[in-house]
Amino acid sequence: MYLARLCLSDLRSASASSSCSRLSRPASSRRDALEKGEAFDIFASAALPHAQSLSQEAISGPSVLFVRNALCALVPAGADVSSASLVDFLLAPQTRLATSTPKSDPGGDYTWQLFGLIEKTHAGAYAALTGKAQQVFGGPTTTNPVNGRHRLAIALDEGKADAVVYYCSAGHQIMLQTGGRYKMLSLPAELAIGPEYGLTISHKADPAATDFALYVLSPRGQKVLKDFGFIPVTLPSAE
Repeated sequence: MYLARLCLSDLRSASASSSCSRLSRPASSRRDALEKGEAFDIFASAALPHAQSLSQEAISGPSVLFVRNALCALVPAGADVSSASLVDFLLAPQTRLATSTPKSDPGGDYTWQLFGLIEKTHAGAYAALTGKAQQVFGGPTTTNPVNGRHRLAIALDEGKADAVVYYCSAGHQIMLQTGGRYKMLSLPAELAIGPEYGLTISHKADPAATDFALYVLSPRGQKVLKDFGFIPVTLPSAE
C-alpha cells in the first residue's frame, strides 16, 4: 500500500471508506517507482522487506513492523469443509481456486509459499495448486475493485471459484459485504503463513507523516487494524 501526500489527513480516521487519493498498483511496481524517484510520504507494504529496501537505499528512514496478517480461505457458506479438511478440499480436482498474483502482490507470494508447505505432506500439491489457481487479483491490471467489489469476491459470486485464498483481513471485509454467503476458514496451525507489514517514512515527507505513522502504531490505531481483521503488534496486554 502506497500512501500519497493527499491521503494523510483523510487516513487519520483510518476509515476503509476514506475518499483520499491513493495509488493503486501492485506492491512490487510501487516500490520500484519510489526507488526511481517518485515522491511519497509513507510507504506501507504487506511485505516488510519492501519497506526495508527503501530504507537500505537511504530513500526513507527506518522501517518498522506495524501489523501482521494471516492467510485464510473463503468458501460458500454451505460447503462441506472445515479448517481440518481444507487442504483436501483445495486439492480436490473439482475445486476451482482463485488467488492473488505472485511476484506482483505479496498476497500471491504468501499463497505460493502456502502451496509449498502443503507439498511437504502432499506430494504433487504444489504443481496441482499453482496449476489451477486463477490469479484474478493483484496483477498489473487487476488491482482495483470492480464497481466497489473485490475481484476475489466476484470470482465467488459469479461461480468461477469454489474457494479463494488470501489475507484474513480481506476475507473479513468480503464477508461483511456479501451478507453471509461465505464462510472464512483459518489454515491448520502447521500451515500458518504470517505476513508482516512494514512501514517507512520518506526523508522528504510532510511532517504530518510522522504523526500518521505514530497513530498507526498507537493503541487506538492498532485497535482499528484489529477491527478490520489484522493482527496487532503493539496493543497493550489488556487489549
